[in-house]
Amino acid sequence: MASQSPETEARISALLAEMTLEEKVSLMAGRDFWTLPAIERLGIPSLRVSDGPTGLRSVNSEAATVFPVGVALAATWNEALVGEVGAAIAREAIAHDVDVLLAPAVNIQRTPLGGRNFETYSEDPRLAAEIATAYVAGVQSEGVGTSLKHYAANNQEHERMTGSSDMSERTLREIYLAVYEPVIRRANPWTVMGAYNKVNGVFACENAFLLEQVLKSEWGYDGVVVSDWGATKTTAEAANNGLDLEMPGPPRHFGAKLFDAVQNGEVSQDVIDDHARRLLRLIIRCGLLDGNPKSARAELSSTRHRACARDAARQSMVLLKNEGGLLPVSPEAKRVAVIGQPAYMPAIQGGGSSQVSPDRIVSPLEGLKAALGGKVDLVFERGLDHEPAPPQIDWRLLSPDEGFTQHGLTARYYAKPGYAGPVAHEEVDWHFSKLGFGGKVQTDEDLSFSVEWTGYFRPEQDGDYDFVISHSNDDVEFSIGNEILVGEGTPSERELLFMILPLNRREARMQMQAGRTYPIRIRYSQSTERAIRAFNIFNVSMRAPAPSREAAIKAAKEADMVLLFVGSGTTDETEGRDRRSMKLSAGQDDFVREIVAANPKTAVIVNTGAPVEMPWADEVPAILQMWLPGGEGGSALEDLLSGKVSPSGKLPVTFPHRYEDNPTYPFYPGHKSAEYGEGVFVGYRYYDKAGRDVLFPFGHGLTYSRFEIGSLQMAPLSDHGVDVSVSLTNTGAVDAAETVQLYLEDRATKEAMPPRQLRAFRKVSLKPGETHQLAFTLTREDFAWFDMHAGTWAVSPGKYTLHAGFSSRDLRQSAEFVLQS
Repeated sequence: MASQSPETEARISALLAEMTLEEKVSLMAGRDFWTLPAIERLGIPSLRVSDGPTGLRSVNSEAATVFPVGVALAATWNEALVGEVGAAIAREAIAHDVDVLLAPAVNIQRTPLGGRNFETYSEDPRLAAEIATAYVAGVQSEGVGTSLKHYAANNQEHERMTGSSDMSERTLREIYLAVYEPVIRRANPWTVMGAYNKVNGVFACENAFLLEQVLKSEWGYDGVVVSDWGATKTTAEAANNGLDLEMPGPPRHFGAKLFDAVQNGEVSQDVIDDHARRLLRLIIRCGLLDGNPKSARAELSSTRHRACARDAARQSMVLLKNEGGLLPVSPEAKRVAVIGQPAYMPAIQGGGSSQVSPDRIVSPLEGLKAALGGKVDLVFERGLDHEPAPPQIDWRLLSPDEGFTQHGLTARYYAKPGYAGPVAHEEVDWHFSKLGFGGKVQTDEDLSFSVEWTGYFRPEQDGDYDFVISHSNDDVEFSIGNEILVGEGTPSERELLFMILPLNRREARMQMQAGRTYPIRIRYSQSTERAIRAFNIFNVSMRAPAPSREAAIKAAKEADMVLLFVGSGTTDETEGRDRRSMKLSAGQDDFVREIVAANPKTAVIVNTGAPVEMPWADEVPAILQMWLPGGEGGSALEDLLSGKVSPSGKLPVTFPHRYEDNPTYPFYPGHKSAEYGEGVFVGYRYYDKAGRDVLFPFGHGLTYSRFEIGSLQMAPLSDHGVDVSVSLTNTGAVDAAETVQLYLEDRATKEAMPPRQLRAFRKVSLKPGETHQLAFTLTREDFAWFDMHAGTWAVSPGKYTLHAGFSSRDLRQSAEFVLQS
């Protein structure tokens, strides 16, 4: 791992020599929710952080490009593309004066019910590490830092604040730390975020084994270890055991308490100096002592970034099944029924701290109209309301003017509560799921403000409309047609967002007529005393009248083919809670069967961020996994379904037939302790060992073409490694990309080993008839396993088999070899 130059280290030493103990300690805790304190006496400016796995989450809910979620990026199996995504997000961060992105999230997808699985990459540490390395390198190439998180074994939302992830050291090192080490050594993320949970009984942010022994000593990490927000539990223990920075500020455990701990001899000056040195190194890496030169690279919601998001979404989507070549849509199809609410209002991202205010959303229906509208008759029916909770109010039903020349509402911000005084800021706003806003008019000293949205609402259906207002303050008002539906006297319920943030929830219902234009006004006001710093929350949700199931079935019968969209609700997959099950909500499985019975030429498009059960999979000819694809997902889908581009995504996780088939079923969720009883047999490692059939295997994904892999050529190296060469040929008739995957079978080690483990992969785009030669090198680390008796990594001499294929269960070529001692 590359360290800073001697000149930089000398610069840090000179600054340290000038700093008082109080100044050093002050650097070790946030000033507020998002910033570190400045030391003006020494010219050390404040550093700003923000969330960023899926895009830049502005602390003021300002719009940014929404890229595909983490699992979708991993499904591209394309490190170069992920690096481009990272660089684009960094440029948007620069536009918001953000120095460090709190991303990427790399925790292994242990259970299919993990609430944040959408945000992380894979069940396999090798794939996750390669994708994370590319993301980190891309972000940091623009001068913005990253935060590799959540270190470590933070694999479920259930009891995430208090529970302990308990496992053997072999399991911890081979699976859950194995995703971090390559990223640390090769990309050197400027910060690492400690998790909320305990690992083997010790909280991660004061875990000496994780922070001091493994991360800083064994791996040689020279960056900053920052706590997750509120994850610091102690003062001396955390400081002595490797935590460099407590967030958020003002500090609860560091700050004055840490200063006293040094004075009392509980923490040494040398420990404080090491922490301060790391923080100064971070500040220098971000360019803050050199005039912040990265500011010239700011770029927000640009055409280039939207094109990058579209390409990432396109390469992430996985063609799971395509019998009879139903996809792409045939030119002979004159009438195509597009059915399902996700076609109109897709889930583009998950919920929680990674949630981005989108600069725009291209729905699948819009994309299909752009690609096919002039060629075929497209008929759309919602068919089924699949949302367990009301989704965000539909911006397409809102306009700031009665003529509906644009979408959204006019927002007027005031610097004081009560909507009084001059308007401090005015804009047209169409996004009503706010996680942090008001910064346009707030100051550090005065967090009070108010905002009023006005315009018009035009429903598309007759019937009852249910509205839900969720907010972190006490003063809201919601009126339609000059009738106040939610106001001061409206009963409210209390709920917790992400299990930590208190919200008020108020509900109302109004009967409305389709096509009629209603005046609408929404108000939100807060005082400084009631503010949740950086987390002012305001959501306006709406459930429209139930759609007609019968109309959807009729449309299916009358069409030449059906594109049926199913998926998660827009609030289903989120930080703060795990999924309740792997089943699709609201009877979608039965609905699929009804549509297929009406028209067997049905392609099912699945809009989820995690595996779901598909009991109808054998009954439909085509299935496409579109994930949570970001704001350009509809355009990406347009490219694939029209045949303009071949699908090339590969599953980064196994899709089991049923939840009960997965290896964590006997152990999840646990109470106080999450027992990792499956050991190293996570994901496909377990399914292969158990010989269990799966719905779709790890690494699976079809294209519109066909490919062949040539025989493996191998040459042993002197240091327990091997050079590998293999050819890939596009034998089909379509330009397409395929991913060659190498799996190592260890037949030499006497310990229980997974039957095969991914060790390398390469994605290649080829024209019909084209052949490409691929070269790989497997090193000693690829053969190593952790010997708990010896307390070290070991390589077993003996027989191995290398397999090359297109998934963990589609292995086309194999070669045996002997590794010498």
